Amino acid sequence: MVYKAVIFDLDGTLVHTTQEYRSRTCGQTLATLGVKAKIEQIDKFWFGTDRDRIITETFGLNPKVFWRIFREYDNIESRKKFTKPYDDIDFIRELRAKGIKTGIVTGAPPNIATMEIELLGKQDFDAIVIAHTSNGKQPKPHPQGLVECLNLLDVNNNGAIYVGNGEEDIVTARNAGVLDILIDRGEFPFNDLNASLKINSLYDLRKVLSSV
Repeated sequence: MVYKAVIFDLDGTLVHTTQEYRSRTCGQTLATLGVKAKIEQIDKFWFGTDRDRIITETFGLNPKVFWRIFREYDNIESRKKFTKPYDDIDFIRELRAKGIKTGIVTGAPPNIATMEIELLGKQDFDAIVIAHTSNGKQPKPHPQGLVECLNLLDVNNNGAIYVGNGEEDIVTARNAGVLDILIDRGEFPFNDLNASLKINSLYDLRKVLSSV
């Protein structure tokens, strides 16, 4: 199979938000609501799928109440200081130099996604889709955002790869009929995730693209 496009998730895949920020922001939210949590529980929330369920079952809180407080602490000015692209992001340009199209499909809130994309360089991507309810789009793992990105790239689903760092990315790719690849950057245990392929760095895609 010759792949014509590689599409990426954003948070935890292309950009890194420090554990300090994750712990502080979520911790402040929980403290305001009278709840304490371990770092493992906070990371489960940050990296996990179906966050409303995690908020309900792990923190014992109403998701609507949690998100209202969380957004007060998780603002652009604060997050930008603790967010940076991963060191292997230059691989995106290598892909483009080989004639492979690149895209982003993220479920991050639009204001945060826009800030993170600016850190990466919007010009390095042929298509960007923010799959968020505020945009009128179904969030992941619904395939709407990924299908829209494929259409913008003018690539069939069997000619694309979706790289992400969580279960919702794996499911989104499969729902869209796209090859799913999990990137494990060592920030969260992925032992129970059954991805089609696993990598530890964007550079590992060289071998993937040459062998498939």
